[in-house]
Formats: sequence, C-alpha cells, structure tokens
Amino acid sequence: MSRRAEARDRRGTWLLIAVAGGVFIAADDQTAVVTVLPALIGDIGLTVDDLYLASWVVNGYLIGYIAALPIVGRIADVYGRARIYAASLAVFMVGSALVAAAPGFEWLVASRALQAVGGGAVVPVAMAIVVTELPPGRRLLGLGAIAAASEAGALAGPLWGGGITELLGWRWVFWLNLPLSLPFMFGAWRWAGRERAGGAVDWPGAALLALGLALLTITLADDPIERRPWALTLLLFAVVGAIAVAFLLRQRAAPEPMLRLAMFRPRATWASNAATLLLGGGLITMLISVPLFVNLVLTERPIEGGLTLLRFTIAVPAGALAGGWLAGRIGLRETATIGMWLGAIGFAGLLAWDRELSEVWRSLPQIIGGFGFGLVIAPLSAAVLAHVGEGERATAASWLTLSRVAGMLVGAALLTSNGLGRFYARAGAIEFGSPEFAALVAEAQVATFHEVWAVAALVMVAAGVLSWLIGRRPRAAGERVSSWWEAH
Repeated sequence: MSRRAEARDRRGTWLLIAVAGGVFIAADDQTAVVTVLPALIGDIGLTVDDLYLASWVVNGYLIGYIAALPIVGRIADVYGRARIYAASLAVFMVGSALVAAAPGFEWLVASRALQAVGGGAVVPVAMAIVVTELPPGRRLLGLGAIAAASEAGALAGPLWGGGITELLGWRWVFWLNLPLSLPFMFGAWRWAGRERAGGAVDWPGAALLALGLALLTITLADDPIERRPWALTLLLFAVVGAIAVAFLLRQRAAPEPMLRLAMFRPRATWASNAATLLLGGGLITMLISVPLFVNLVLTERPIEGGLTLLRFTIAVPAGALAGGWLAGRIGLRETATIGMWLGAIGFAGLLAWDRELSEVWRSLPQIIGGFGFGLVIAPLSAAVLAHVGEGERATAASWLTLSRVAGMLVGAALLTSNGLGRFYARAGAIEFGSPEFAALVAEAQVATFHEVWAVAALVMVAAGVLSWLIGRRPRAAGERVSSWWEAH
C-alpha cells in the first residue's frame, strides 16, 4: 500500500470515528430523557396530574426531529455535508445548553425542539458522509458502524440519564452534551474532504414540508386519557393532506425542489423506504409491548421490564455491525430479507409468552428479533444511497430515516387505539366481582398481546418481501454492478 493510500485509509478511520461518535451522543440524548423525566417534572413545577403536559418534553423533541429531518438533508447536499454535520452538532449543543438552563415548562419544550433539529440531522448526514468519503470497500461496513453507534447510543441513554441524574442532577445530563459533542464536531470538520457543493434550497417547499410534518406529528400524538374528538382529528388529517398536495405542487414547479420525486422511481429506493416504514412499526411494537407485558401480566417491577427489553436492545447494534459485513458478502436483498424474517421469528417466539415465563423464552425471541432488526439497516441504507447522485445522498438518507420514524409514529398510534380497544372489549365481557376476575383479566391481557405480536410478525414478513426487491448489489449510474461497494 502506498503512503498516500495509507494516509487516506487512516483519514477514513478517524472520520468514521468522528461521525459515529456524534451519532452516539445524539442517540443517547434521545432516550436519556426517559429516566430524566421523573426528576425533571418536579423541578419545573409540574405535578403527577400534568403527565400529558410532561409528555410534550418528548413530543417537542419529536416535532423538531421530524420537521427538520428531510430539510436539513437537502441543506447538507447543497452547502456541504461535513459543514452541515458540524453545524447540526452545534445546534444540538446550543439546544442542550438551553434545556439545561430551562427555568420552566414552555422554555424546556421549545429548547428540546431546537435540540432535535440538530440531533435529528446527525444520522442521515453521517451516512451521506460515510458513503461519499470512504473508499468503496469500506462503505457498507461504515454504514453498519453508523447504525450500530445509533442503536448503542439509544441503548446507553436510559442508563446514562439515570446515573447522571442520581449523581449530579438532571440538568447535567444536558450540560455534558457540550464537552462530549465538541471533539466529534471538530473531528468531522477536520477529516472530511473539502466538498464542492452546489444548487439551491427551495425554502417555500421547506416551509410547507416542515409545517405538514409537524402538524402530522401533533395529530398522531394525542392524549391517551382524554382523547380529542374524532371530528377534530379528521379535520387535522384533512389539513395535513391539503398541505401535502400543496407541497407536491410546489415540488413540480420549483426549479430545484426539496424532494425530486424521480428519486423514488428506482425499485430499490421505494422498496427500501416501504420496508423501513414497516420496520419502524415493528420496532415500536417491540419497544412498547415487551416492558408492558412484564409489568402487567408478569406483575414484575418496572425496572424488570426495562431489563427484559435489554436483551433486544443489545442485539440490535450487534446485528447492525453484522449487517454491514454480511451485505458485502452475500448481497443486500439477502441480508435485509434474512433480517426482516428474523424479526418475524422473534415476534412469533413472543407468542409463547404466558403468565409463567422461563428465562430461555424470555431471552431467545428478543435476541433473535433484535439481531434481525439490526441486520437490515446497512443494506437498506446502501440500496437507497447507491441509486442517487452524490448531490442527493443526505436528502435520500433523511427520507429513509423519516420512513422509519413515521412507521414508529403510526405503530404507536395503532397500539394505543386498536390494542387498548381490543383489551377493553375483552375485559368488558368479564363479570366484575367474579372469583376468577383477576385471572380472566390476565388472560384478556395475554390474548391482546398475542394478537398484537401475531400482526407484527406478519408485518415483518411483508417487510421481508419488500426487502427482496432492493436488488442484490448497489449500483450508481455508470458504475459496474459491484464497484459501488467493492475495493479494487
């Protein structure tokens, strides 16, 4: 290997560490808030009666995350990915400081939304940097490393948030984001190549897109206790639909649109996004239902629900790393399809869960399912990024991430409405005060969970079918079928 090649290889390694490190910190912050919330609620003057208001600490982040995601992707393609990656981490740090200094509820929610604008952009822009800057032979492994960093950060978040809150107080969870993020911001700026970006941002289209996505998030994030009237929900969906039509018309007219609709024309692109949408629905089902089953049916402590889910969340980053390696050897569609069907097997294994649960059955379905969920991330990302030009990679990665988040939103909404509805229908048929009342309620709970998991298994099977459509190897225009990812 020549000295120049060694230097390029070394630069690529440091660049991957820098962008993956930023991804880890941003993902850690997303989930750290779960264990921070109890201390935070009391400190900013909320009470246990204000739990729906407290949920807006999470919802505010979600709105900023979803609304900014595809817009920042386009901005990164226009102004330079390394530049926007560094700027995104800077916005994330400013938002973190404002959250840490928040004197009250409104300030806190607004600061969380700002934090999300920066944190939400980090993953798709990092993927675009990896694909652009790393040599072909390391791209799939790089995508796998970014996915693993994201999942590992999400896994570490609750432990980090709980530990720092216990030792220093909840505000330090956010203050510490500043020194932790700073070296990764400068590292990405230092080791990324000097891009010659071009084009323009369609700001009217960006405003319509942000407004539509924010309103859709608000529409789906309803109060589970005091739900809004159906008429109002339908009206909100109608407004979202009208904004979507206006956005599409604007994209057809704009000289440089926010979203080039032809980008979704290749089969690999639309199939990857559709599979990722279903994957998001399956993911949120696992994350919500497993701790609930442990708490409600097995009547174990809340911490036991989290520890049980740990089997799944540890397996996901392991699968993500393996997916980058495996896709380069057996192909994208094979790896993604195997991953989706392992997810289906995981849900099918949960059908064996009952009021008595052995350690083997508590662990095995989650480990298999979690590994499968991680396995699909790199091949689906590669399939999309290989079918767009260099000037659209951050945009394409942003829409893929948005597909996953949208699937999680829809999945959570369906779990809340349909899942609870099915349970209430079963529980309502049980005679109150009967000697077997508690046992019959538990059976109704088990039956409802089994129904949810059976549907989730079918969803993952469908996602596997879609994954088969992405093709075996990625290819960009004018390249040999294997040159996008193989070293020569």
